[in-house]
Amino acid sequence: MPAAHTETGLIADWKSLCADVATCAVAIFETAEVKITPQGFADPQFLALTLLARTLSNLKGAAILLDARRIIEARTITRCCFENLYWMVGLVEHGPEFVKRMRDDELSHRKATGQALFELDLALDDDVEDRLREFMRDLNKRGLVGKTLSPKAVSAFRKDFGKTYVFYSQLSSDSAHPSVTALNRYTVANHLAGPGFDVEPLVRPDEIIETYEYLAMSCIGVCVGVNQIIGGTKGGERLNSLADRKDALSIAAAALRKA
Repeated sequence: MPAAHTETGLIADWKSLCADVATCAVAIFETAEVKITPQGFADPQFLALTLLARTLSNLKGAAILLDARRIIEARTITRCCFENLYWMVGLVEHGPEFVKRMRDDELSHRKATGQALFELDLALDDDVEDRLREFMRDLNKRGLVGKTLSPKAVSAFRKDFGKTYVFYSQLSSDSAHPSVTALNRYTVANHLAGPGFDVEPLVRPDEIIETYEYLAMSCIGVCVGVNQIIGGTKGGERLNSLADRKDALSIAAAALRKA
C-alpha cells in the first residue's frame, strides 16, 4: 500500500488540507469587498462573513483538539461547522428571507427563556421584571410562536447539502449528546473485576481521519458559500483545488477502510 494511503499518511494529509482551508478563509476576508449597507448586521453578505469567522474559529479549535486526541470534543465542534454550513446555504438560497427567519428564531428562543424565568418564579428586580414583561408582550404581539430553525430543516434547502445531515446526526449521537453510543466509549467490556471504566478511551486512527474529513467538507462548503454570496474574491480562487484535494483524500480514505 502506498505510504500516502496509510492511516498515518492520511491523517497528515487531512491535517495539511484543513490548515490550507483555514489559510484560504483568512484570504477571503482579506480580499473581500463588502460595503456597509442600510441593512447593517441584517445584510446577508455581512452575516455570511460572520459565519465564516465562526467557522474559522471552529476549524482552528477542532484541529487543536485532534492534535491532542480529544476526539469527542473535536467531533462536537465539527458538528458546529455543519450547522454553519447549513446556515450559509440558507443565506445563499434565500437571502433576506432567511435573515428574517434567523431573527425570528433568535426572538423565539428569547421568548422561551423569558417564559422559563417566570415559570421558575425567580426573584427579579422590579425594573428588570417590568422590562422583561414588556419584552414578552411585544413578542406576543408579533406572533412569534414556535418559529425556530432546525439544522435538519435548513440542511434540506439544497438536496446536495441535505445528504450531509447523516454526518451531522452521527456527530450528534456519538459525541455531542450523552447517548448510549457516546457513553459506551467509557466502558470496558469483559472487565475481570466487574464493571470497568476508561476515562481516557483509545482514539482510533480511522475516527481521526473521519473527523478531519467531516471538518474539511463542512468548512470548504462554508468558504464556497461566502465566496459566492459576496460575489467572489481573490482569496477564494484556491477553493476548487482545495475541493479537489478533499475529494481525492475521501477516495483514499474509503479505499483504506475497505482494505
